[in-house]
Amino acid sequence: MSFLASTVIKIRDLNPLIYRMDLRRDLIITLLNGIGVIGGILILYGLIARWMGLEALGEFLLVRRTAFSLMGVFLVGMNIGLPYYVSREDDNAYGAAAMVIFVLLTIPLVAVVSVMLYLGSLSGFPQGLALPFFIFSISFAVQYMAYGLLRGHLNMVGANLLQLIGTGLIPIGMFVLFHDQSLSHLLIAMGLGTLILSGAAYLFKMGWRHYGVDRRKIGQLLVYGSRRIPSFASEFILLAGVPLLILSDTGKAEIAYFSSGISLIRLFLFVVGPLSVVLLPRVSKAILAGRKTEISQGLEVLCKVVFLVGVWLALYLSLNSSVILRIWFGSENEVGVQTVQFIILALPFYLVMEVLRSPIDAASVRSYNSTTYGAAALALLVVYYGLRTGGVVSITAGAISFVMGYLIAGVISLYYANKLYGISILSASYLVTVVGATASFFLFLYWVNSLVPGVAALLIGGGTLVTVLSLFFLKSHSEWVRKFRSLVMAP
Repeated sequence: MSFLASTVIKIRDLNPLIYRMDLRRDLIITLLNGIGVIGGILILYGLIARWMGLEALGEFLLVRRTAFSLMGVFLVGMNIGLPYYVSREDDNAYGAAAMVIFVLLTIPLVAVVSVMLYLGSLSGFPQGLALPFFIFSISFAVQYMAYGLLRGHLNMVGANLLQLIGTGLIPIGMFVLFHDQSLSHLLIAMGLGTLILSGAAYLFKMGWRHYGVDRRKIGQLLVYGSRRIPSFASEFILLAGVPLLILSDTGKAEIAYFSSGISLIRLFLFVVGPLSVVLLPRVSKAILAGRKTEISQGLEVLCKVVFLVGVWLALYLSLNSSVILRIWFGSENEVGVQTVQFIILALPFYLVMEVLRSPIDAASVRSYNSTTYGAAALALLVVYYGLRTGGVVSITAGAISFVMGYLIAGVISLYYANKLYGISILSASYLVTVVGATASFFLFLYWVNSLVPGVAALLIGGGTLVTVLSLFFLKSHSEWVRKFRSLVMAP
């Protein structure tokens, strides 16, 4: 083979849409991507709040959260089914089957919901944003499909670049170009930009060969995905249900604060996002290879790490909510701060639920997550309406019910993890570590905030959080921490 030919092959192999790495590098690149996406979203929300106002941000977050919360339903679970089946059979014919389902089911479903919004079926939802909702939802549905296809092939560099550009950079670029236009035009511009990028990535990954309509593969995707629709519908209630429930009783500025609290939780998903994204296809392969015990040990350690980090992050963010909102949006109010402070307490349960989501999905075709999210959504609704009946104001009832919903989701996820993998984080030594370390950290943060409130407390607390956690995971002799170090530092 000539030097030129070999060089061309090497360059082609570095194409992010086909390039593969090992698990450790996939985790690192996905973590870095998560941080980048978080930065982009934080900047975007701050720009909208400062340049267009909190009411515009409230409407933007309402559209965005409704669309993203319904995405699993719109896609009939293909966002999970594609990586699951592609990783097992390495067959792009599943991508062609997904396109058929997208045309025949996803587009009509999004259209029906958009028409319902236009007709005012959802009280308080701006009817003028129905068309932007349609375009925005279709665009990100295509992105989810392209992301799932790349993820199934373990092309995590390409998947992460797609997410970073489509979710982080394009929306900021469109805001800079169209911030002087209406929110409707801004949403349409963001959607179309992401649609072009995601559609091109999907078609490139599929290649130009002819794919016939494989009814068996369409059936597999539909069966696998439809079993998970209850979990996606319940997730919609968990993520978007409360803002929609309180919409008619609360101003759009308060909705912006409530949604920003939920966004803070979801933004810190980068703590476990890399694990959830990378694990599903790999766990699926590992189970087929009979390495379930190895997976169980790793997942138990990861759950312990994620819960401890989640508790500390929740304390830090809750105690510093006022200054965070002031820096982020340029303003704050007492109701908004108190709401965000309470919502943030759901963070550790949300993170545990997310880190276990993919392994639970990979362990069985049965959708145990549907039961988890269904019970959590039911608990949220029962608590909300119970508090409202008792005279509690809607925004307070919403915040309490939101936390209770995710508490239930985290507990049930741990139950199924124990059932499927034998995972348990309830050892006495671990609980003593969490309670003791958390109490000490809380007292330190409270002391710092009482001495130097404001930005200084935010910086000191953040620096302490990173430093202490780093030293703990580097120096602790606890068995589970040593196992974690061996997992992270293994060649």
